[in-house]
Amino acid sequence: MLKQEIAAGPQYRIRTFRTGECTILGRYSYRNYAKDCDHLFTLYVSIIQGDDITAVVDTGLESVPEMNRGAGFLMRELITQQPGEDTVSILKKAAVAGEDVDYVILTHCHYDHCSLLSLFPNADVVIPERAWKLWHAQPETANYLHKGFLDELETLNAAGRLILLDEGLVVPGIGVRWVGGHSPCSQFIYVNTAKGVAVFTGDTVQLYGNVEQNDVIGIWCDDAQCWRALAIAQEEPDILLPGHEPRILEKYPDGVVA
Repeated sequence: MLKQEIAAGPQYRIRTFRTGECTILGRYSYRNYAKDCDHLFTLYVSIIQGDDITAVVDTGLESVPEMNRGAGFLMRELITQQPGEDTVSILKKAAVAGEDVDYVILTHCHYDHCSLLSLFPNADVVIPERAWKLWHAQPETANYLHKGFLDELETLNAAGRLILLDEGLVVPGIGVRWVGGHSPCSQFIYVNTAKGVAVFTGDTVQLYGNVEQNDVIGIWCDDAQCWRALAIAQEEPDILLPGHEPRILEKYPDGVVA
């Protein structure tokens, strides 16, 4: 039902920007396929515009060294970020002021996707309600969130700027669907475009290879959720945008998806 609701809404433009890259060990990229190979991962920030709305999908990471310290064990080659690939530079390149962004929609709440919320002082932030409830009912389940992040969300919530939504429209033509799998807060983001419905699948389906090889990710919190999310990614998107797929920028030159 969600895809049909999205397709009935306004059409938006999507631009995606590289904010770094690294090489991930095979056993963390896939469950079964090519586990003996390393895989190039690209980090992204994406901008959605149309119908007088500007939204950002993931914020990028505040500190490359901090991310490498925390997740370096996953990598053969650590994250590198070229000049102009930081989020501030990306916004400048896109001619988007952080204060003019209406929504920040997070594919999930790992550091490399969510640690620059402060760049968007007027945006509403969209996360799954079930993750929010879980973090408060069982505080130990929030241990993977970086220091201060939950407090930041609490401040946003008190200000009326936190949107808690498991499935449905954020605005006409843009919506979310909780999938879990990679993390309790993982969600797919649906966007209507002139080329059809695009779906950002975050890290629960992080490479085209997951879909092509029918194989789930190698870092997961719930196996059944991973397989259900993979089935959705194989069936629903007109445009599939996995969370770390380097071929996105080959398929969509200059990051212009639609």
